[in-house]
Amino acid sequence: MMVPRPRLIVLTALVLLPATLAAALYAALTPAAWAVAVLFMLATLLDASTGKQRFADLTVTAPELVRLTVDQPAKVQLHLQKPGALDLELRLGLALPEALRSEVPVQHLHLARGHERLALAWPCRAQRRGRFALEACHLEISSRWGLWGLRRRFPLNSEIRVYPNLVSGQKHILGLFSRREWGWRSVRKVGKGREFEQLREYLPGDSYEDVDWKATARRHAPVTRVYQVEQSQEIYVVLDASRLSTRSAEFGRDRRRRDRSNATDFQSTIFERYIIASLVMALAADRAGDRFGLVIFGARPDCLIKAGRGRTHYNACREALYNRMPRMVSPDFDELFTFIGTHLRKRALLLFLTHLDDPLMAEGFVGALRACARQHVVRVNMFRPVGAYPLFSSPGVHSAQGIYEHLAGHMAWSALSDTHRRLRQYGAELTLLDKEQLSSQLIGQYMEIKQRQLL
Repeated sequence: MMVPRPRLIVLTALVLLPATLAAALYAALTPAAWAVAVLFMLATLLDASTGKQRFADLTVTAPELVRLTVDQPAKVQLHLQKPGALDLELRLGLALPEALRSEVPVQHLHLARGHERLALAWPCRAQRRGRFALEACHLEISSRWGLWGLRRRFPLNSEIRVYPNLVSGQKHILGLFSRREWGWRSVRKVGKGREFEQLREYLPGDSYEDVDWKATARRHAPVTRVYQVEQSQEIYVVLDASRLSTRSAEFGRDRRRRDRSNATDFQSTIFERYIIASLVMALAADRAGDRFGLVIFGARPDCLIKAGRGRTHYNACREALYNRMPRMVSPDFDELFTFIGTHLRKRALLLFLTHLDDPLMAEGFVGALRACARQHVVRVNMFRPVGAYPLFSSPGVHSAQGIYEHLAGHMAWSALSDTHRRLRQYGAELTLLDKEQLSSQLIGQYMEIKQRQLL
C-alpha cells in the first residue's frame, strides 16, 4: 500500500498548479505544461516502483510467548532485521489485542547503515486476564526520494498470556507474605503435634502414652517419642466457575458502604476475586510448608491439580486459572463430592469458594456434603450478599426505602444462617466474605486451622 507523503503534496502544489495556471492563461504554454506534468508523474511513479525494493529481506519477529500482569506496565519486545541495510526511516504500528492498551500509537525508528538488527520495546498495559494473540505489525518506509510512504503488514505469531494481579488494590495483604508479620512464632499451638520427629531418653513427667515400648525393649532403657506440628498438609481450594460466579463483585458489597466513584469496580466479577484469593492461598500455603491443590468445577469438576509445593507447582496452578472463565451452567454438587471422594484420599483442608445464597443450590450442597464431611476439614466461603446483616445492626436507617432494604437484607442473612446451622451438623463452617478482605479472611481461616491442628 502506498500513501502520499507531505513532500509529494507540496511538490504537486509547486509544480502542477503553476503549470496548469500557465496553460490556462497562455495557450502557447500548453504543450510545455503537459510536458512538465508528464515528467512529474513519471518521476513519482519511478520513485514508487523503486521504493518497493526497500522492503526486500526485511523481517520483523516477536517472542513466541509473552507474559503480562493485569494493570501492570509491561513491554513487548520486537526485533527488526534487514541484511545490508541502508539508512532507513521507519514508522511502526503494532496491532495489539483489544485487552491491551498502549499510549504509543506509532513509533519512529532509524535503521542505520551497518546495523542490521534493531530491538524495540513496545510499552503496553493489560486490562484483563486471558490468552490473546499478537498477529501483526505494520511498517511504513519512505521511498527513495521521499515522495511516497510504502506500507506493509508483517505477520507475527506471538501468544500473550495475561495473569491476574494479586496485589493491585489489595495493599492490606502485602504483610501476609512475610512470615514474621504473620505472628506464627508468637501464636500458641493448641495441643501437641501428631507427626513423629525423633526418639529421646525418657524424662520425668513424660506421658506413658508417648513411650515407645519397642525402642525401650531394644535399648533396655525408657525411650520417649517426640512429636512436632504437622507439616506438608494438603490444602485444596475448590473454585466455583458456574453461573453465579459471573455476577459483578459489587454483588458482595453493602449498599450502605457502596462508593460509586470508582466505576472500574463494576467490571470485576466475583470469579476474578476468587482467582486472586486462590493464588494468594497457594503462596501462603507454600510459605507455611504445606501443599496446595486446586479443584475447579462448573457443571461438573473439570480441573484437578494435586497438592504440591514449589515454584513449578505454583506456575501450574496459575496456568490453570489465568485463562479460565465462568460458564452459564448450574453445578452438580453430587458429582463434585463424588469426584473429591474418589481422587482425594488423604485428609485435607477443603476451602470452597462458591455461592449458597440460592436456596436450591444450598439444599444440593448440604445434601451432597455428607459424602466427605467426616474425611476432610471443610470450610465454605461465599461473598456476602448486599445488606445481609441482622436486623437493627445498622443505625443508618432514615427512610422507608431503607427499612425495606434492611428487611430484605435480614431475610437473606436469616436464610444463610439456617444454611450455616445445617452445615455445622456435618462439621463444616460457612463464612461470608467481604470484597475488600477476601484474601486476608481466607488466610485467617487457614491460620486458625493450623493453630488448632484440626488436620
